[in-house]
Amino acid sequence: MALQKLANLAPRIDTEGIYAKEIINELGASEYFSVLESREDLLKAISNISKVAQICGTTGFCMWCQFALIWYLLNSNNENLKNELLPKLKKAEILGGTALSNPMKAFAGIEKNQLKATKVSGGYILNGTLAWVSNIEQGSVFGAIALDADEPIMGIIRCDERVKLSCHIKYSTLEGSATKSVTLKEYFLPDSDILTNDIYSYLIKITPGFILLQAGIAAGIINASLEVIESSNKTHSHINVYLPFSYESLKLELDELLKRVKNAAFNINLISPLEILQLRLDASFLTQKATNAAVLFSGTKGYFKNAKIARVQREGNFVLIVTPSIKHLLKEIEEVKNGNGCIQKWKYKVAS
Repeated sequence: MALQKLANLAPRIDTEGIYAKEIINELGASEYFSVLESREDLLKAISNISKVAQICGTTGFCMWCQFALIWYLLNSNNENLKNELLPKLKKAEILGGTALSNPMKAFAGIEKNQLKATKVSGGYILNGTLAWVSNIEQGSVFGAIALDADEPIMGIIRCDERVKLSCHIKYSTLEGSATKSVTLKEYFLPDSDILTNDIYSYLIKITPGFILLQAGIAAGIINASLEVIESSNKTHSHINVYLPFSYESLKLELDELLKRVKNAAFNINLISPLEILQLRLDASFLTQKATNAAVLFSGTKGYFKNAKIARVQREGNFVLIVTPSIKHLLKEIEEVKNGNGCIQKWKYKVAS
C-alpha cells in the first residue's frame, strides 16, 4: 500500500532528500487526486493531503502542489487545456506544481514579480527566474503568473527543453519536494496554454481555495504531533501532566480548526478574505503550538538525531513560512481590515 511505503520511506525522504515520485504516482492511480472534481470538493482534497502529511510532511506538501495545479485548471475556462491535462494530473501521470509564491507576494507588495511577458502573435514570450517551484522535474507542468507591462497573465508552463531547472539550495527539510529554481529565456507561451482571459476575476476565484488547501498540510502535521504526544504519555504521563497543555486540549483545538475548515470548504464561494486569511493564520499557529508541545512531551528522546518529532517540527516550521507565511498573512489581514487587500484590489480591477 502506498501509505505504508511512505511511512517506511519518510525518514529517508527527510535525511536524504528522496523525492517520493513513485509513491505519488501510486496515490494518483488510487484516485487520491481524483476526489477534486469541482469547487465543492475542496474538503476531500484537504483530507487526502492531511492523510499523507501526517505520515510525511514533505510528501504532503507535494500533494498540495498537485492539488493546487488541479484547482487552477478546474477553475479555468480553457476547456482544451483542461481536457488535456486534468486526467493526467489526477492520475499523477504528470506531476506539477504552483509557482504563485512570487506573484502572490508581489500582489501584496512584498517583492517584485520575477516573470516578464511580452505579447506576440499567438501568445507571449516569457523571461525571468523563479527561485523555487516544487514538485517538478523535466516533463512536469506548473501554473505561473507573468507581467505583460503592468498587467498579469497566467498560464501553464511545460518543463521541456526550453526550461532550465536548477537545484543549488539545500534546505533543512523539504529536500524531497523536488523544489527547483526555474529559468525561462524567450519561452513561448501559446494562447492555448493561457488559463484565463479575465485574470482578476480568476484570481478572486482561485485564491481562497489555494490558501485553504494548505490546511491539509497543517492538519496532517498536527496529527503527527498528537501521535508523538500520545506515545510519550504511555510511559511519561506522570511528568507530562505538568505541561501547560495536553493531548486532549490540543486535539480539541484541532477539532475546532477542522470545523472551520469544513465550513470554509463548503462555502468557498461566499467566504470573506478576512475569514480565509485568519483561518490559515490560525492553522499556522496551531501547527507551531502542537509541534513545540510534542518536543516537550518527548523530552530527551525527541532530541535524538533520527527522532520523529525532530522531523515533524521542521516540517511544521515550513507551514509557518510557505506562501502565505505568517508575516505575509498578518500584513494582508491588516490591509483587509483597512479596506484594502489583494482580493479587494482585484475586485476594483474587475469593476473598472
